[in-house]
Amino acid sequence: MKEYKSLKDCIVKPGEISPFASLLVDLAFKKAFDPDKATSRENLVNLLNDLLKPQLRRPIKSVWTRNIVKNLSGSKESRTAIFDLHCKDDMGNLIEIEVQIRQMKNFLKRLAFYASEMVANQAEPGKDWDYDVKPTYVIAFTQSPIFGDSRAIHRATCVDLDTGEQFIDSYNYTVIELSKVPFFIEKKSDNISKWLFFFRYLNSLKELPEELNERKFEQLTESSKVSKFSKEEFEEYQKMYHKEYDHNAMVPGIFEEFADEINAKINERVSDNIRELARNMLAEGVSIEKVAKITKLSEAEVSSLK
Repeated sequence: MKEYKSLKDCIVKPGEISPFASLLVDLAFKKAFDPDKATSRENLVNLLNDLLKPQLRRPIKSVWTRNIVKNLSGSKESRTAIFDLHCKDDMGNLIEIEVQIRQMKNFLKRLAFYASEMVANQAEPGKDWDYDVKPTYVIAFTQSPIFGDSRAIHRATCVDLDTGEQFIDSYNYTVIELSKVPFFIEKKSDNISKWLFFFRYLNSLKELPEELNERKFEQLTESSKVSKFSKEEFEEYQKMYHKEYDHNAMVPGIFEEFADEINAKINERVSDNIRELARNMLAEGVSIEKVAKITKLSEAEVSSLK
């Protein structure tokens, strides 16, 4: 049986690189929660049932990818954010999940627009359609603060203003502000707190701590290992990660002024990250040949890291 360490012993030290991908990067998120593969489908069902528990009539049993038939905005190019995941559950509910790292204008209005698309797209041609619209759920993870309070999760639906009771279940929103999630977790913490900690800090850990010693997190941790990526997936992940985090940190105009110095620092950091990743992969028993193929280091370089 695996022995677990406390959280303080599982945090990566300066100079170390976590073996886990950031779930806030599109590619890693989709690999971990792909509705069309058995293990990642189970990850997604676990996430949705814990996250949407206050909003669901009964637990979700399964989910499938939902094909987007129409785009009422005219074309994909007409909006700047495409949802990370579209799915439909066994009750017919339509669910969209977006992970948004960059700060966006009109964030809440965008979510209202997306939900409206999901409702309108349910229309069927002909006179027999009876407007039996299924509930829609929009879930948005954001690193930018949206609300001026300390709550990390905000939920909304259509309510009767006099009674506060749900007026109609067609529109349901869950907004998660990860910037409000503290670096703190306990074994007795509720499921929501554990999920939010996992999303924000997974790639700050070198192994799963005892506070998250549960099968669903163990399975998701395995699904999130960078060593499980193919060469192509790893290259795409690196591009996405540095595009979002490096460029998002730039003050407007500073890149043009200090382009050479900034690029040199970024390249140096990427090189260090790749070597540390190679060490982690070797420690997990990945062959020198596979490590070299994924990281683009020579086999001699990889061998020297053992």
